Amino acid sequence: MIFLPHKTTNNHKPLFIYLPGMDGSGKLLKSQKGIWENFDVRCVAIPPSHGIHWQDLTRQLMILISPLLKENREIYLCGESFGACLALKLMENIPNLFTKVILINSASAFYQRPWLNLGSYITQMMPDFVYQGSTLILLPFLAKLEALNSRERQRLLSVIASLPPTIVSWRINLLEKFFLNQDKLNQYKKQVLIIASGEDKLLPSLNEAKRLNSIFSQSKINLLPESGHCCLLEKQVDLLKVMENNQEFVSTV
Repeated sequence: MIFLPHKTTNNHKPLFIYLPGMDGSGKLLKSQKGIWENFDVRCVAIPPSHGIHWQDLTRQLMILISPLLKENREIYLCGESFGACLALKLMENIPNLFTKVILINSASAFYQRPWLNLGSYITQMMPDFVYQGSTLILLPFLAKLEALNSRERQRLLSVIASLPPTIVSWRINLLEKFFLNQDKLNQYKKQVLIIASGEDKLLPSLNEAKRLNSIFSQSKINLLPESGHCCLLEKQVDLLKVMENNQEFVSTV
């Protein structure tokens, strides 16, 4: 597990650690200019490792971010979809580390879509040339395409098409086995912003946001009523403004 290469002049600003969705690439935050301008951003790239479990992923991530703990700066953790599950695992293991946490369309809702489990079996059996073509079918579920400009649509398609079917299958399998330790998360006392898309066709994100909101003592739901699952790619979604609109959430920026 690595951070994407970065060149920053924001080393005096709060850290912003981004955990990506199923793509694992860390490349889908590029359009969020406000975040890049106001934070020192680190985008995590999740390795395409078949056979790794949540415990191992969490351990690798803790090793990756441990050098950042030596810096006397605030740390914002942002997990999107699959990455939100990883963020929740970090919160279970190191609850006092992060200043604030943002969870976006958390894939911890996966258990509410049992039919998605079929995807792990289907992708395993697909020849590569068939799988490459099938990514076009997935796009309307992953994103509200009319809300994306052509550059972001192409970026999403390129990132999804680059994933081997075995890795997609394994990550779906991981989501099927994902488990929240509510007793540990009940102990998390810092601010959590839970963002849910109202037109998410992939997962019941609003229902899951309500469930997560009931776990944390200092959490807030922000609904994006007209957004799809990959909301950070949308032209009208400004994550920094969403954070600013929630009182005191970015008071340090």
